[in-house]
Amino acid sequence: MRLSPTSLRTRLLLLVAAAFVPAAMLTARNIRADREESLADVRTRLARLLAQADADNDAAIQSGRRIVATWAEVPDVHSGTPAECAAAFARLARFAPAVASPTRININGVIDCGGRTPGSIGVNVANNPLFQQVLASDSAALGPYIAADSTRAALVPVNMPLRDSNGRLTGMISVGIRLDWFERLTRNADLPPGTLATVSDSSGLLLAHYPASPLVGKTRPGLAARFAEDRKRGAEERGWVVRNTLDGVRRLVSHERLQSTPGSLVRVAVAMPPEVAFAEPNRRARVRVTLLLGTALVALLIALYGAHVVVLRDVDVILRATRRLGSGDLSARTGLDDRVGEIGQLAQSFDAMASQLEHRQERMRHAERLESLGTLAGGVAHDFNNMLTAIVGSADLALTHVPPEHPAHDDLLTIKSSASRSSTLTRQLLDFSRRGPLVTRPERLDQLVQESAALLTRVVPATVSIDVHTHSHRLAQVDAGRIEQAIVNLAVNARDAMPQGGTITIALDDHDVTQDDGTPVPPGQWIRLQVRDTGTGIPPEVLRRIFEPFFTTKGAGEGTGLGLSMVYGTVQHHGGHVQVDSVVGRGTTVSIWLPATSAEHFATASPPSVSTPLAATVRVLVAEDQPEVRLLIKRVLERAGYAVQLAADGNTALHMALSQLDSSLVLVTDYDMPEVRGDELALALREQLPTLPIVLMSGFASDGWPASLVGSPGVALVEKPFSPDSLLQAVLAARQ
Repeated sequence: MRLSPTSLRTRLLLLVAAAFVPAAMLTARNIRADREESLADVRTRLARLLAQADADNDAAIQSGRRIVATWAEVPDVHSGTPAECAAAFARLARFAPAVASPTRININGVIDCGGRTPGSIGVNVANNPLFQQVLASDSAALGPYIAADSTRAALVPVNMPLRDSNGRLTGMISVGIRLDWFERLTRNADLPPGTLATVSDSSGLLLAHYPASPLVGKTRPGLAARFAEDRKRGAEERGWVVRNTLDGVRRLVSHERLQSTPGSLVRVAVAMPPEVAFAEPNRRARVRVTLLLGTALVALLIALYGAHVVVLRDVDVILRATRRLGSGDLSARTGLDDRVGEIGQLAQSFDAMASQLEHRQERMRHAERLESLGTLAGGVAHDFNNMLTAIVGSADLALTHVPPEHPAHDDLLTIKSSASRSSTLTRQLLDFSRRGPLVTRPERLDQLVQESAALLTRVVPATVSIDVHTHSHRLAQVDAGRIEQAIVNLAVNARDAMPQGGTITIALDDHDVTQDDGTPVPPGQWIRLQVRDTGTGIPPEVLRRIFEPFFTTKGAGEGTGLGLSMVYGTVQHHGGHVQVDSVVGRGTTVSIWLPATSAEHFATASPPSVSTPLAATVRVLVAEDQPEVRLLIKRVLERAGYAVQLAADGNTALHMALSQLDSSLVLVTDYDMPEVRGDELALALREQLPTLPIVLMSGFASDGWPASLVGSPGVALVEKPFSPDSLLQAVLAARQ
């Protein structure tokens, strides 16, 4: 049986193997914990061992102090002849087996009794600092430790001044106390093979070593460096470290400082190989790993067989049905309706998917019809704008000739007003086709909120009340329609969150934000619009996604998932910020922060007077495919004194302009025209005459015009429907 890396069988086996990952991690954790516990046990054991060694050393030194104090009181020792002193030493030594090399030094600093060797007699130590220090004191003092040799253990000298029966200073006595505890330590501690035990001082002198070593009594520079290293890391008194010992072997090293002379540092250390410390944990680790691998192997074999019997046979049936469906056979079914569990659900889902394919195709056709409807709506809005332009313009022209008292004056005003209101319908159609512009102007948001609240009474049930609190009197540069739609979207969501009824609160207030306010917006003047409800609230996992397009928690057919994303996009386009706070079971508050502005900030220069005298030589070339709009523009411009040329399409306008292209020409062009569009016409003429004044007309958003054209000097924009004054002002603005 072959296993493909991408086959379901392989993936199932990998899944089973992955199921053992936690067990492997737990096993590794247990092994690590076992090793750490064993290491802790070794540390504790060595610490106790070294503490006992330190205590034994202190006891030996204390015993030596008592011995030397007792011997110093013996007359033959402090006042006898060298022979009498030697006899006294021999006699006293029988009762003090721990003492070695007793020595008497007379007041002149000459060794006259005892000594470590026969050659010590007569040696002068008067200049030895220790000799001078002992004579200056009245108590026992330690001397430097003496390394062991082949005949005896290491010694620690204990020294004391000698005085005769009259209290007169006669010299000094020094006795060496054998470090017998070191031998007991290495003999009774049952140290594992490969373990080292040493006594050394900070100069690098090796005083004692287990097992026996020829290096005892020699100074090792590397040993002195270890003392300095431990001093730097604060482990001078006692410590624990894993390091290479002087023989190059990596060991666990524990050390303890011993009592010594002031200014010197002597310590005992035990170094144990890690494999000795971890021998038992390693054995248990091998057992654990073997058990884990064996269990995993058995599980994989069971999974391999079970996957084929329980899962893969049915999966193959589903795959065959899928291939048939992919080849165009819409009658393909799995025939596994009697299966239970996930495989049964998969088969049923496949069959349901195949059954719904025709329905989905119908929905796709419906979506295509909606797209076509949007395109149609944009075209209708364009044509409707052309008609409204002719109606509004003609009404304006007629009003200039009809006095207010004339009976037709009010009728003309009604025609103009109705046509102007109809432009709102074209804007909605353009929004539906996504061709509508974002038109902003300074607005009082308190008035906008009140108007929106009035609209909401038609969309909320009687069980939901609406409270409006407006405390803002600032202006904001907004598209009123978009902000109103955002308020309605938020209110509808709030309504849906309160199926049993509740309260929607719309609050508006001004804020002067400083650096430390904790608000989500930078310092400045802001207007905060809040929509609060007393509904069910939003869970945290949903709250993170509410602004995602097409994300909705509503049932099928109850929401598009675009409402809040449109709110977010609208606020972002206005330079604002959206903040959502929600508590499950208590309600939700959506805060919209919009930057405040002032009327003065948006005040523009007064438009040029439309009655400005014009040179008779100024020619205006009008490119417009709608005859009623074209004729209206001709009438408006001719009444203002312009010479007007008309072209019904861009190609005709291009030939007419090129035939007489000079500085007296002004181009007024629509965007959508047959053959040559308005932007193509304007760019072609600008190549020939870069200073050509151009007025751009369109019923769509100005986004259709190239940015290089709109942003250049001598270009003015006018949106349909426009009044005669707006057209004349645009012509003058382009020429100026």
